[in-house]
Amino acid sequence: GGTHFYDAVYLACNEKLATEAGRKALVIITDARDEGSKLKLEEAIEAAQRTDTVVHVLLIHDPGFSRRPDVAKKLSDETGGRTIELSSEKKLMEAFDQISEELRSQYTVGYYPENAKKDGKFRKIRVATTNKDYKILARKGYYAPQG
Repeated sequence: GGTHFYDAVYLACNEKLATEAGRKALVIITDARDEGSKLKLEEAIEAAQRTDTVVHVLLIHDPGFSRRPDVAKKLSDETGGRTIELSSEKKLMEAFDQISEELRSQYTVGYYPENAKKDGKFRKIRVATTNKDYKILARKGYYAPQG
């Protein structure tokens, strides 16, 4: 019973996307309510971060059901994606167009970290611009290699 939202994100990242090369995007249409997952939200976020997956959440707005914008925002923010609230089929098509355009017009920024330890720990990063006209979508960090 219920939607195993966190488990689904975890499984999509670890079982389907982990073997894909490069960056990946996961687009989820949901109310972001989890009912019955064995895993926690943080574990779903970690799975996305470890597999270099950007999560975009299309948050359904249905007056008859409650939704969890805080969960959707945390998941998308931590992975470099975005949350778009939907109220109609037209908004759904606009959201897909918007995400598609963003995926086609991305830039990749690289750097060499000062901490070169291969300890598998999470490293926080912050990407900013001095031009306020630009919108930055970047994950909050990455997991260092282990070994």
